[in-house]
Amino acid sequence: MSETLLIHYNIEQPQHATWALCNDTGELTGKITSSTLDELSEHANRHPVVVLLNSQCLHINQLQLPPTNKQKMLKAVPFAIEEFIAEDIENFHFVICKAKQSDLTSVVGIDKKTLQGIIDAFQHANIKIEKIIPDSLCMAANESQWVCLNYLDNTYLQTDNLCSMFLPHDILPYVINKKLDDDTQTSPEKILFFNEGENTAVFEQLQTDLSERFTQNNNTDQNPAIEMIAIVYNQHPLVVFCGQYKQALPLNLLQHDFKPKRQSSGLWHHWRMAASLAIIWLVLSLGLSGFQYAQLKEENKVTQRKIEKIYKSAFPQSRKIINPRVQMAQKLKQLKSNTGSSSNGLLFLLAESFGTVGSDKKNITLQSLTFRNNRIDIGLDSNNLQAIETLNKNLNNNTKIKAEITSSSSEKNKVKGNIRIAGRG
Repeated sequence: MSETLLIHYNIEQPQHATWALCNDTGELTGKITSSTLDELSEHANRHPVVVLLNSQCLHINQLQLPPTNKQKMLKAVPFAIEEFIAEDIENFHFVICKAKQSDLTSVVGIDKKTLQGIIDAFQHANIKIEKIIPDSLCMAANESQWVCLNYLDNTYLQTDNLCSMFLPHDILPYVINKKLDDDTQTSPEKILFFNEGENTAVFEQLQTDLSERFTQNNNTDQNPAIEMIAIVYNQHPLVVFCGQYKQALPLNLLQHDFKPKRQSSGLWHHWRMAASLAIIWLVLSLGLSGFQYAQLKEENKVTQRKIEKIYKSAFPQSRKIINPRVQMAQKLKQLKSNTGSSSNGLLFLLAESFGTVGSDKKNITLQSLTFRNNRIDIGLDSNNLQAIETLNKNLNNNTKIKAEITSSSSEKNKVKGNIRIAGRG
């Protein structure tokens, strides 16, 4: 089972962190340890790293944004949230996530220099971070329960799976009362309060300040009693955060301008030899293909010169030779028109068959031509018998002539054949 390295980080101690390994089900698989980032780097190289950032440097809110695409919503965030932030809004980096159960959008903002400083601190320690998420969103709040967590001098209050705040102990009762009085806020059925060790003073004070809220005697349909449950945790809030940190992943701060650049994998070294051989093979293959293409091109030129030579010997008066095959067909047609329309004459048979005979130069070579008794006998060389049979079939497709294979023989890697052509009239 793969493990994730969860790091709880506070910008007030930039070179230190508290960390533990966590499995896929949200259970810690090792002890919680505090150390410097340099000491932590050895473990970080073997596991994916998720940083739970102390929420004191974050602005977490829920806004009513116009329903549109994410990019337009991001552009609207600074205008919608500037009244809640005292600093220069232009210096802030925001990430958003649309709530599934309502029309609100959760927003987390952080000063860009602060976020860059966090990234630089981990990079300096050779720790590659995959995600940075708010620690206050890593608790078990939902529609029916809120969660408070007492840690050192402050308290986390989470009222929704993607909405929380970080505040001093003394104003916690005021904030809870304010939220419970808000008509737009759904009151919880219970509030979980996580006490740090045996330190229950904050919980007891909260019970006193909110006694009326939790008294069963005041329970009505309009104002139902809220159950308050105290839970003790030891060592560090990581024991609470580990079980719910995945719900905060949509609000990962490493997005947009701070999205990590993809780095090449070390596995490249193992595949370098194979890749080199593949490149060599490709170069050789392309070189061989180029050589073969050059050979075919040269052979084509030789064949073209032979055709031109035959044309010149047949029509010595021709001066300009562009396409000897087409020109010969035209000459034969002209001769035919000048010598009558006999359907058995030499010129007629040549005119009707010459284009078909010369159509497959790659596989068939004309060796001889004899005209006797109103028939033409053509001697052919071919690479295979199939080519001669195909030529014979194509000649018979002409309704003015008929053809038949009168002989064929095989010699070495060549096939010799003879086709007799006559008129159908």
